[in-house]
Amino acid sequence: MKNVFSLLCLLIISYTSAQDYKFGKISKAELKETANPKAQEAHATILYVNENVYFQYNPSEGFIVVKEVQKRIKIYDKEGVDWATEIVPFYDNGGSNVEELSELKGYTYYLKDGKIEKDKLDKDNIFKEETNQYWGQLKFTMPNITDGCIVEFRYRKESPFIALDDVDLQYDIPVKKLEFNARIPEYFYFNKYFNPKAKYTAKITETERNRVENITSKQRSGGGGFNSSTTSVDNSKWEFHETEFKADLVDVPALKEEPYVDNMDVYRANVKWEYAMYKGQDNSIKKYSTDWESVIKTIYDNSSFGGQLSKTGYFEKDLDALLANVTSSTERISLIYNFVKSKVAWNEYLGYYAENGVKKAYKDGSGNVGDINLMLTAMLRYAGLNASPVLISTKSNGIPLYPTRNGFNYVISAVEMLDNIILLDATYRYALPNVLPSRAINWQGRIVREHGGSAWVDLMSPTSGEENYTLQYKIKPDLAVQGRVFVKLENSSAMKFRSKYSNMGDDERLRNLEQDKGEIEISNYVVKNEDDLNSPSLQYSFSYTLENAVESIGDKLYVSPMLFYATTENTFKQEKRNFPIEFTYPNVYNYNVSIMLPEGYVVESMPESAKVQFNGGEGMFSFLTSGSSNMVVLKVSFQINRSFILAIDYDQFKQYFGMLVKKETEKMVLAKS
Repeated sequence: MKNVFSLLCLLIISYTSAQDYKFGKISKAELKETANPKAQEAHATILYVNENVYFQYNPSEGFIVVKEVQKRIKIYDKEGVDWATEIVPFYDNGGSNVEELSELKGYTYYLKDGKIEKDKLDKDNIFKEETNQYWGQLKFTMPNITDGCIVEFRYRKESPFIALDDVDLQYDIPVKKLEFNARIPEYFYFNKYFNPKAKYTAKITETERNRVENITSKQRSGGGGFNSSTTSVDNSKWEFHETEFKADLVDVPALKEEPYVDNMDVYRANVKWEYAMYKGQDNSIKKYSTDWESVIKTIYDNSSFGGQLSKTGYFEKDLDALLANVTSSTERISLIYNFVKSKVAWNEYLGYYAENGVKKAYKDGSGNVGDINLMLTAMLRYAGLNASPVLISTKSNGIPLYPTRNGFNYVISAVEMLDNIILLDATYRYALPNVLPSRAINWQGRIVREHGGSAWVDLMSPTSGEENYTLQYKIKPDLAVQGRVFVKLENSSAMKFRSKYSNMGDDERLRNLEQDKGEIEISNYVVKNEDDLNSPSLQYSFSYTLENAVESIGDKLYVSPMLFYATTENTFKQEKRNFPIEFTYPNVYNYNVSIMLPEGYVVESMPESAKVQFNGGEGMFSFLTSGSSNMVVLKVSFQINRSFILAIDYDQFKQYFGMLVKKETEKMVLAKS
């Protein structure tokens, strides 16, 4: 009897301590929790998140998509305070059909004198913002955030557009419980894609269910002459099938950020939906995104895309004058490219469709990505070049791994020559042919040719950057180092320099150059070719004096030959790597160092020459030394020939880079002669 009683008590305790996820049912146990038991390092935890998506029917409007969201988040300390702010995007094309957000309700819960208190989300902390021509966002921040508090909110979004938002099944913090439910009528066919790059695997079940809609219609009759009118009401039932998708996940691990990854979202566990086909009650079918051919056709047939490529009247006179007597294809490309860059400024809006139309953008001198690069393509074609738009996805938008219109959010231009292809992006004034801004370098793009064909194009920087440093110095009797530096930058390296320093004054430039170079004083700073945006290269030079670069111990001097250009730390310290290392651009770094020895000293020891490859040539490092009685010469080269290092090669790359650091920081020892 005693055992039965104990078991009963245990069951009661278990039942009463079971988590209640009903909105507002916050427990003291949740508020008292000081850390996530399974992820002690977490600054916040999503205790519960629920997304419920369904198609609501209205006889006068048809189907609308409804999304209901509830989130409950535990904030352990001030590092987790960002999770008290939520951003909800919504589509607004400026027409009569817009997405509506409603029923927003939220509270912050905390303990005060052992009792649960709550503060309500105030309307003054809710903001609507426009992010571009088509998208806005609702942003709100929960009140009174303190260590240990819990924020909970819910909202409803109604959309007249037949589209489903992507569903995140993993967040940047741990999730204790995640529920997702979507019910899709049989008339709307969506392709469903799990992120193949995600490390965390989530399961979604799929079942069929019946649905009945009661349809009420009214009809008026009579009313002519002396007869009164009558109204008849017709009630009918509409039966159809729905597919229900459900996820019920527990203890979802956080997606932990790693260095040298441009966009962690690429590796997030999620589900993406692409509206592929509509099948009407009469069995009529309309396809949207069932394969790449239908995707490209849908995009190209839009007047804001293909229609813009055929418009030429607005620029013909200007272009005829620009290209008069120019027959070289390369020169024509360069002239048109730089003309568009100077004529139309990017308004910071993305999109592969023209925002206001190429003609208006040309007149106003401003446009979105679609305006500018579709205009560029049209001009190149007018000049007799084989030019086509290339649809791409920016890094922040992920990688389109399946037939999708939503996977693209950007467009550039390409000119196909006999033996190569030239990629152009006129939205960025510092970009060069085949040297795109980093936002546009994301795996591959889809070229859309004039007569309807399409194919994949590699975007991973076909042109390598190059940095050549000539470092000359002498060691003075007071052990200060005095010398001069000459630098030549090519392609992406030149582009990055121009972008970084374009708005800096002379004093700020010098401070930036002196940063992280020890006790240095720089003078005679000269830059050449910086403003020639047609040139893929530029040069700069400066004189310098460096204190405390030489260490004197007894009768010997110790100096790191590469001075401030030596790589002193291996940034790849992780024991294990989950995701690839991304460098954006392949690059070559060459250093030629000439050192004049102080009078009365000779070289006692030098770092030994070395040469090593990484992974069959994906990386190369060489360190070669030579010298005479009063001069030491170093030739150092470091190459990254691929911008993508796979996670399985991480250990090898870590050792390779560690060897580079060790070699570049080795000391040269000078002894009195």
